[in-house]
Amino acid sequence: MFILQDIFIFLIDIITTPMAILQDLTGVIPTKPPLSSVFILLVAFLVSLTSTLVSRKMIDVDKLRRLTRETKKYNKLRMEMIKTADSKLKLKYERNADRMRKVQSELTMMNMKPLMIMFLPMILFFIVLSGFFRFSVENGAFIEGNIPAVIPFALPENFPFPNFFALGKMAVVPGWGEDKVFIPNYIWWYFGGSLAFGSILRKVAGLQPD
Repeated sequence: MFILQDIFIFLIDIITTPMAILQDLTGVIPTKPPLSSVFILLVAFLVSLTSTLVSRKMIDVDKLRRLTRETKKYNKLRMEMIKTADSKLKLKYERNADRMRKVQSELTMMNMKPLMIMFLPMILFFIVLSGFFRFSVENGAFIEGNIPAVIPFALPENFPFPNFFALGKMAVVPGWGEDKVFIPNYIWWYFGGSLAFGSILRKVAGLQPD
């Protein structure tokens, strides 16, 4: 319980600290691009760093590497068995099947433990920021709200993905010309940065062994 509380407090600090720094440097709260875009990417980096540190603390990296190598070796054996239809390889594969099921289950649990610790604080964290970066568009024009980012061009009118996946909305935004631009949803802008930072940080921390 104390771990969850500490993580939540740290995540709130992650929101307020970059915002305070940008406000001190620029004199404004980051509610519009490019400051809001930079702020969200800073938050994505700090959250990824927090998640990586929690995972690094909870996971036995040496064991993770050993089990990962074992899994890759077994998968390589499986591919060779399929390609060659060799009966000896098939027998070897079947003999190790129970062992590999246990290894894969153990790997899953190793990665799930940090996720379970981070889940509740992250949900509350997203609720806070999603409420802050909320905007409204009416008849193709920006009405009000805080914009997470702006992609300075419009997608084709028949492009289905923005509405289908709630990626964002196209609208004419004051200060960005008279043509429509694409305003991505906060979650997707954050998610893109988080994927990039998370992959790099986990690799550096040894949580994505070769």
